[in-house]
Amino acid sequence: MKKIKIGKLEINSYVYIPPMAGVTDLAFRKMIRFFDKETLIATEMVSSKALMYKPDQPLMKLSEDEHPVGIQLFGHELDVMAKAALMAEEKGADFIDINMGCPAPKITKGKDGAALMREPDLAVEIAKSVVNAVKVPVTVKMRLGWDDCQKNAPELAKRLEEIGICAFTVHGRTREQGYTGSADWNAISEVKRVVSVPVFGNGDVRNPFDAHKLLEITGCDGVAIARATMGEPWLSKQINEYLKTGFFSPEPSLEGKIKLALIHLDELINIKGEVVGIRESRRHLINYTKGFPNAAQLRAKIGQVNSRNEAIDLLSGLTKKDFCEIN
Repeated sequence: MKKIKIGKLEINSYVYIPPMAGVTDLAFRKMIRFFDKETLIATEMVSSKALMYKPDQPLMKLSEDEHPVGIQLFGHELDVMAKAALMAEEKGADFIDINMGCPAPKITKGKDGAALMREPDLAVEIAKSVVNAVKVPVTVKMRLGWDDCQKNAPELAKRLEEIGICAFTVHGRTREQGYTGSADWNAISEVKRVVSVPVFGNGDVRNPFDAHKLLEITGCDGVAIARATMGEPWLSKQINEYLKTGFFSPEPSLEGKIKLALIHLDELINIKGEVVGIRESRRHLINYTKGFPNAAQLRAKIGQVNSRNEAIDLLSGLTKKDFCEIN
């Protein structure tokens, strides 16, 4: 494949795994890297304002073996975003991603995230301040617009490219939609048509076939996969394999998924301690076991796990024979 160039950064992957709050932490990113060394990935989104009060944010901690990796920032104050970008660059980020797509009310009520879609002049000024502050490439993650009446992604993307934004991730929904309904891939293609930098199409890509279809419809350079990777850290590898060769490796066996779930559990505990690690691991353990026989009963038991030993006892004993005996 032809490498995708994001400013001076070159990647040998069709896939970008963008930030997910409470998900794309260091432990999650390590799981992705077990399968895929080259896929583009980013940290959880980081508040630029919070960095001014607490510069040493755990969310910005990167490991030496996870590049290429970016740090995503959100905020709406020019100077604050510029300073935060410098801090992210100093932490070793290969690129800085500006969040213009988060639909959460607690983010948008402060003019952050997707709220910037309805203040394009401010969005451009913020991007300009970040681009001028750092030497690494700056990218933007956006939505189609604020709502159906304000689908301004193509116009905004064009303006942002003119001031130095090196790539875009476009989620095919408006802020008003949140994560409901279907992603509009045709609307994503309108952004791709007006810019010359790489565009990653985002929304409703759950498997390699979806990825191939999105690229055909949109003409995008790559795909961004988020929620579909939860419990499936091998997905980016499968997509890259399929887009490059027409074939892809099978997913791990049920036993293999259990082993991965326990590795992820230990990564979380090592990084965050057992109390926090166990609490945050429950959603991941549930995702690894989705589709298992008697999954509903298993999910209920996972939700009650309070220690590493309990999790190990619950999962490590499961075999194909045992799935019928979870009750």
